[in-house]
Amino acid sequence: MNIICLVKFVPDTEKFEYDYKTDKINREASHLILNPDDKNAVAFAMKQKKQDPSNTVEIITMGPSKLEEEMKDFIRLGADQATLISDRRFSGSDSLATSRILASYLKNKEFDFILTGTHTLDGGTGHVAPQIAEFLGLDQLSNIIAIKEVNKDFSRVEALLDEKYYQVKLQNPSVLSVTHQMNLRLGFVRYENIGKNVDTQFKMISNESLRFSVEEIGGKGSPTKVKKNTLVKRKKVDQRIVSVNDQGIDEVIQFLTEKGYL
Repeated sequence: MNIICLVKFVPDTEKFEYDYKTDKINREASHLILNPDDKNAVAFAMKQKKQDPSNTVEIITMGPSKLEEEMKDFIRLGADQATLISDRRFSGSDSLATSRILASYLKNKEFDFILTGTHTLDGGTGHVAPQIAEFLGLDQLSNIIAIKEVNKDFSRVEALLDEKYYQVKLQNPSVLSVTHQMNLRLGFVRYENIGKNVDTQFKMISNESLRFSVEEIGGKGSPTKVKKNTLVKRKKVDQRIVSVNDQGIDEVIQFLTEKGYL
């Protein structure tokens, strides 16, 4: 099987830079991490690759050029190809423009199914995968919590939608959007592969290749208009460490009673 994973690197909630003048997160300056839902997509793809080495896996992301090394690490983990779609002209693209850019690259690819995450830490729309599926004319399902069976012909999955569980069979090729509830483990690059040269399996795609007009990408190609962003910061609370004995249990009970939980 040919498997494609679409992933996104999102700002670390503890280490990001916010530009108050533009009212946007500065992705170039922020520390970026792999989105949790997307991590499960990659973990599932790597599992298929390990079970059958004839399966091919390509990891694709759209983001700043500084992600080159992170993308190459996917190859060091076992992926066959890593592709970084990066161009300053793509900056400011909303979910529709982003989907348009990704679909333009994907339309010339051969694959049996596309794996991606349902939601991202920096935005909860969940629009990108369905929009890509629409551009490509493929079946799509989001909020997948388990992939029961997958082959060249079909995918059989379990999804959680509106607090109900559904068993769904989709014809392949399809777009499968998973969640972190799959709870799959993505391993680390082995020590002997750290720094391994994988340049022949990595490529960076710019608008020179995709040839979009400025009206189709970035801010001009984005119909979504954000009225206001609200920056939410985590509150640090005091921690209390108790012993695992009768006295500790009494302290916990007293604390819960004071808070009105007991």
